[in-house]
Amino acid sequence: MRTPPADRFELTDPAISRAILQAADDAIVIATAADALSGPMRIVFANAAYLEMTGFALRDLLDRRPPVATRKAVDREVMDRIGAKLALGQPFREELQIKRKDGSPLWVDVSVRPLHDASGKLTHWVSVQRDITEHKVAIEALARHARELEETQTLARIGSWRWEVGSDVIDCSAETCAMAGLPRARALVPFAGLAGVTDPKDFRTIKSTLQKTVALGKGQSFEYPIFTAVSGTRIIWAHTYPERDASGVVVAVSGLNQDVTERLRIEQSMRWNASHDRLTGLINMTELHERAVGVFAAAEAEGAQVVLALIDLDHLKLVNDTLGHAVGDALIREAARRLLEALGPHGHIARLGGDEFVFLGGARHSHEAISEQMRLIVERLRQPFDHQDRQLDCMASIGVVVAPPDSARFDTLMRNADMAMYRVKESGRGGFCFYSSDMQDVVDRRMAQQDLAKLVVSSKLAVPHFQPQYSLRHGRVVGFEALMRLEVGDRILPPQSIEYAFENVDLATRLGDEMLRKVLDQMRHWTAQGFDFGRVAINASGMELLGKDYADRVLDALRRAGVPPRCLEIEVTENVLIGRGAERLIEALQKLRSAGVSVALDDFGTGYASLTHLKALPINKIKIDKSFVSDITLDQEDAAIVSATVGLAHALSLGVVAEGVETVEQASFLRNCGCDIIQGFLFGRPAPAEALDLPHIAAQGEGSPLLRRA
Repeated sequence: MRTPPADRFELTDPAISRAILQAADDAIVIATAADALSGPMRIVFANAAYLEMTGFALRDLLDRRPPVATRKAVDREVMDRIGAKLALGQPFREELQIKRKDGSPLWVDVSVRPLHDASGKLTHWVSVQRDITEHKVAIEALARHARELEETQTLARIGSWRWEVGSDVIDCSAETCAMAGLPRARALVPFAGLAGVTDPKDFRTIKSTLQKTVALGKGQSFEYPIFTAVSGTRIIWAHTYPERDASGVVVAVSGLNQDVTERLRIEQSMRWNASHDRLTGLINMTELHERAVGVFAAAEAEGAQVVLALIDLDHLKLVNDTLGHAVGDALIREAARRLLEALGPHGHIARLGGDEFVFLGGARHSHEAISEQMRLIVERLRQPFDHQDRQLDCMASIGVVVAPPDSARFDTLMRNADMAMYRVKESGRGGFCFYSSDMQDVVDRRMAQQDLAKLVVSSKLAVPHFQPQYSLRHGRVVGFEALMRLEVGDRILPPQSIEYAFENVDLATRLGDEMLRKVLDQMRHWTAQGFDFGRVAINASGMELLGKDYADRVLDALRRAGVPPRCLEIEVTENVLIGRGAERLIEALQKLRSAGVSVALDDFGTGYASLTHLKALPINKIKIDKSFVSDITLDQEDAAIVSATVGLAHALSLGVVAEGVETVEQASFLRNCGCDIIQGFLFGRPAPAEALDLPHIAAQGEGSPLLRRA
C-alpha cells in the first residue's frame, strides 16, 4: 500500500473533524435530517462557540430540536420560508431572533446547509451562526432616530428650499410647499406662486433678501406673513445660506423655513401672563413697577404730583370661607372691573395679589378732588351685584398717598399707602385715608426695629427662655415652650421689640434658624444629662414658614443635632395658616408632621379660623389663648368657651394646651373640663435653661389637688 504524501491532510478522522469544529470562532450546530424512520430533526453536535453564545450546556441541547425548527422561536413568515427550504433539502440563510438560556433575546445570522451520504441521501443539516445582536440594535436605533427626526421636522414645521441665481423658480421641499398652501410634495415653485400668498411689500422683502445674500455672501434671517385659504395668516421665519462654486462666486442660495406662528402666539401669551393677573386681566405689580417710571416722568413734566392708592377688599376671606373661592373670585373680578372703569382713564390699575389692588397716576387735581374721587370709589365698590342669585358687595379700605414725583420712590409710596390703609382698617374699614407725616412714626419704629433685629441676628443675641408645660393627666411636667428673648447689653427684651422684623422673610428666617439651633443644642445637652424633657415647642412666624424649604431646614437641623423629631413641636398662629401663602405653609407643616414633629395651633380663638380650617389643618393640638383663661373662674362666657373648645378639640382627636394659667383655681377648672396640658406662671416663668430648677419643676404637681377632679 502506498503511503499518502506528507503534504496531504485527510479529514476522515472523526477526532480531527470534531477538533476543527470546536476550534471554529463561529457557532456551529449539526442536526439529523427529519424522516419517517428517525423522526424530527435532533441536535447531535454543538461546538463551544455556540454554547458560549447561547449559554446552554451541551446536555441541554443533545437530542432536542434546533430553535430554527421551533415555531415559538421565530415568526410565521420566517418559519414558512425555512420550512419550505428544509422540505426541499436546500441551503438557506436567515437573520433570526432566538433566546439564550436566560431568556434574553439574541439575533443571529444563520447559514444552514444540507449533508448527504455516499448514496446522496440527506442525513444531516449543518448550521453556522454569528451573533449580530449589536448590529441589529444599532440598525434599529438608526431607524428610530430617523423616524424621530422626521417627526420632529413635521412637528416643528421646518421646510427647506434652494434658488439658483438668475432662476425664476425655487426648488421647495414638501413642507415648504405646504406652508405656501400648495400640495405637500417637493416641487419647483415659480416666484409668482409666492407672490400670490404674500403681501407685495413682503414679497419684495423676500427677493431683496435673496439678492442681499448673493451680494454680501452672508446668510440672512427674516420673517414674513403668508396668507392661504386653508391656514389663514401664518408667520414664517426664514434663513438663507449662500452656495459658492469652486472660484468662490455665489451661484445659489439655500435656506430653511419654519412656521413660527404658534411660537409667536405662545411668546405673546407668556409676555401677557408675565405682566398681567390672569384672574382679572389687570396688570401685575411687576408691570406697574415698569410703568411707574413713565408716570413719574409725565407728572414731573406737567408740574403735577403722583397719587398712589392701595385698595384692600374687606372681608374677602369671609366670602371665601362661607361661599367658596369661586364666589370670592367673582367678587375680585367685579371689583377689578369697577376700579378699571372709575380709575383706568386716570392712570394704571394693578392687582397686588389676594384682595389688594393698586392705583398709580398723576395727581392733576386738588386734594379735595382726589378725596371726592376716593369717596366715590368706596361707594361704587360698596354697591351690591348679583352673582348666581346672590347679592354680593365688595366694601374696601383704601390708603392714599400723594407726593411730588422728583422725591417719590415707588416702594416708599407703597409703604406709606399701606400705613394709611391699615389706619382705615383700625377705624372700622370701608373708607379711605390719606397718608400723613404722623404715620411716619410707625415707619420709623419699623425701621428701628429692623435695625435692632439685624444686630440681634449678626451678634446672635436671640436666646431661648423655657417655660414648663404641665400634664393634668399625668401630673408632671411633660415639656417646655421655648420663648425668644433678646439679650441686648444688660437688658432682656421680649420679641415684641422687633415685631416688625418678622414681616421680613430674610430676618424672620435667620431669627428662627438661630432660635431653633440653640433650642436643639439645649435639648441635646439635656439628653446627655439624662434629663427627660419630653417635648419642646418653638414658635414659627408666618414669614419664616414662607421661607425657602422651611420643613427641610428643620428636619436637617434635627438630624445634625441628633434630636428625634418627636421631641420638637412647631407652634403657629391660626391667622398665619389661613393668610397669604397658606397652601405652602400647610404643605411644609404636613411634611414636618409626617416626619414626627408635632404641630400646635397657637393663640386659638383670637384669629379667624373656622371649624372647616380646624378640621383641615395639619395640627396635633391647639393652645387656648390666655385671654380666655384669665377669667374662666369669674366669667361664665369665658368658661363656656374654654369648655366647648376642649370638647371640640378632643372630638377632632386634638390635644389641648391652656396658656396663662396663674392660679390653682384656674388649673382645677381646666383639669375638670378635661384640658390635657397647662402652662403659665403657676408652674414657672420663662427662664434660661441654666436657671431652671428642674427637680423642683418636676415635683410641683405631686400630691397637688390638681390631680383630683372637683
